[in-house]
Amino acid sequence: MKLKYVVIMVILLSFFAYSKSEDELPKLISSEEAWKDKKSGRIVTLEEVMRIHDNGRNIIFKNPRYLSHLDDGSVIFFDYPSLYRYDKNGKLIFKILKQGEGPGECLQPDYYYFDGDRIYVHSWIPPKILEYEINGKYIREKKVPSHVFVYIGYVDNRIFGIRDEIRYSEFIHKEGFFKTPFTLYKIIPNFRKLEKIFEIPVKHYIKKAHWWRRAMFAVVPFEHYLFIVHTEKYQIAKLDLRSGRIEKVFKRPYDRLKSREEETEQDIYHPVPKNLLPPPSDHVFDIWWIQIANNSLWVFTSTTKDENELIDIFDMEGNYIDCFYLQFPVNNEYHNPFNTMISDDGFLFIPEENKDTGFVSIGKYKIKADLSYSK
Repeated sequence: MKLKYVVIMVILLSFFAYSKSEDELPKLISSEEAWKDKKSGRIVTLEEVMRIHDNGRNIIFKNPRYLSHLDDGSVIFFDYPSLYRYDKNGKLIFKILKQGEGPGECLQPDYYYFDGDRIYVHSWIPPKILEYEINGKYIREKKVPSHVFVYIGYVDNRIFGIRDEIRYSEFIHKEGFFKTPFTLYKIIPNFRKLEKIFEIPVKHYIKKAHWWRRAMFAVVPFEHYLFIVHTEKYQIAKLDLRSGRIEKVFKRPYDRLKSREEETEQDIYHPVPKNLLPPPSDHVFDIWWIQIANNSLWVFTSTTKDENELIDIFDMEGNYIDCFYLQFPVNNEYHNPFNTMISDDGFLFIPEENKDTGFVSIGKYKIKADLSYSK
């Protein structure tokens, strides 16, 4: 079965008031000269060093996502309905989240976040926050109001959450393409109060109370900033959480790629009848994913050359500094940039599907180049 990477997240944050148009946003467009640098477009190779496998019995990977890298080299990730941690050698440390409604159990978890040496898991059925030690030991839980978040994060000593507002709005009864709001909230401890910060209109297709996002969303935090991709086109925003404003929006000239999909991929967890699926998109998303490594922003584009993926690199001010093609070793794995994680010590982790067996695993690759950048 083909692995479906469901991009419900990603971690999106609205970055301008709902009433504000994109034309009013500040823009930083990289110069043509920068993109013609001699080293641009070179090939950077990857070497596979380890692979995290399921055991085929009580652990079967379907769609690993929301990967986090800890200082000891271990990896934590969510694969519905469980949260896993594996050490740097690919050995299981814990599998947590029991199915049920009793203490230490939940039916529908949606996100997790860290606060110091604690892991917090938000469940919307039943509505609660489950607290664990970093080693996976269950501590306690707290009942919270019912909310469905697509992202929760502890950033700049505060908790932020993002909620898709379609289910709470009049759009749920409409049909067609609409720009509907995702709302960023500052969350008061215990989730008893949500302080609305701002909204962003997000393109969706809606039909009979089902909806599909028709734009890419990827958000990564850095200090007290958020870097955000919010449309199907090449555009990234830098949001200052302290001021609640967009510091800058940057993009570059990009040749859009025609879509080859014949039909929209299903959500593997909540499939719906084909007659409710949206029509195919004309183009693929310009940007597939973003990540931060060594104080630089990696942009995974949809451009490929000989199956190598084009990566753009920006500094934290949004200035272009590099671009190259990422070359995976020939290992019969299907590489999809969604949910890719890069560690500061030069390793790339990516959920993959074997082309022959369909088995899902997480590959760990060494980046065979010096990609540390300094001003």
